[in-house]
Amino acid sequence: MRVRGSSRKRASALTTAVVAAAVLAGCSSIGPPHVVRDRFDYAKAISRSWKENMLLNLVKLRYADAPLFLDVSSVVEQYTLQGTLSAAAEFPNPSANPSSVGGTLQWADRPTLTFQPLTGRAFTKSLLTPLRPEAIMELIQSGWPVDFMFRLVVGSINGIEAGTPNRLEAEVEDPRFTPLLGALGGLQQRNAIGVRKEEKGKEEVTFVLLPRRRGDQVAKDRQFVVETLGLNPALDEYRLTFGALNRSKDEIALLTRTVLEILGELAFAIEVPPEHELDGRVGPPLPPGVEKMAGFRVSSGKDRPESVFVAVPYENYWYWIDERDFSSKRTLTFMLLLIALAERGGPVAAPALTLPAGP
Repeated sequence: MRVRGSSRKRASALTTAVVAAAVLAGCSSIGPPHVVRDRFDYAKAISRSWKENMLLNLVKLRYADAPLFLDVSSVVEQYTLQGTLSAAAEFPNPSANPSSVGGTLQWADRPTLTFQPLTGRAFTKSLLTPLRPEAIMELIQSGWPVDFMFRLVVGSINGIEAGTPNRLEAEVEDPRFTPLLGALGGLQQRNAIGVRKEEKGKEEVTFVLLPRRRGDQVAKDRQFVVETLGLNPALDEYRLTFGALNRSKDEIALLTRTVLEILGELAFAIEVPPEHELDGRVGPPLPPGVEKMAGFRVSSGKDRPESVFVAVPYENYWYWIDERDFSSKRTLTFMLLLIALAERGGPVAAPALTLPAGP
């Protein structure tokens, strides 16, 4: 009976050793399973921080506080799995020399995040340089509504002023501006407006396409756009330039705003606590007749609500955009796109990294 008991002990020890060895063998490569999980987890976290950073800067601008944009320039995730296994048994008398099994397993997850503040030349190019007209027209061609884009980004088109409805000293909008956006929007809905680029030596020229197509509504909208902008109706495309006025009848001149200018206007749409207006923290209230920017709303309160698209704390209050407020969500997302599209400084060579992802 003692021999049988020893046999069972020996068999149990050997089984344990085999199982432990199999576990370590199965963990020989831990990199691939973590790619899917960590990629989406980091993407979600960075996206959330991106939105919160944008909203916080809007709130800070409302309080005359200096904005700071902090980019996540790199994410390095390093995994380490180390294990050892030892097993011993004496034969043919295991009862006198009992078998033994031992092992250690170590797991380490070492993420490294690199943050890059937007300063110096990069800050100037991204926030203080007017947006490129061709980038605006490309966004329109990709589906962003003309009315939304031009009211937010464009100061004038061929001298027709857009106005600024939410500044302390509002600029009066040209009465032709709103009907012009309506006609351009009609052309956009019928795919009757586009963009073409052409290389001329070292210069890249962008043209706005307004093709003459059949259809009463298209012809009507096109005629209104051409006449209002003072263009040559015989042409199908017009050179796109930056400026307050066009120099000829074959040119469309857009006077675009800077990202910082747009952020400053959006900041006035933030509903600050009444006591902050009374004690002067956010400056004087908007004068009568000056309205906040339509389609964008940031609420405030002492407590963070449940259903929010994004929320940030500031000055012992919470500021947020409601999850059900599609227009405000779209505007904030658009501002993130604008910063991504804004021209940055010179290219920076990325370092080559070789990282172990297993034992």
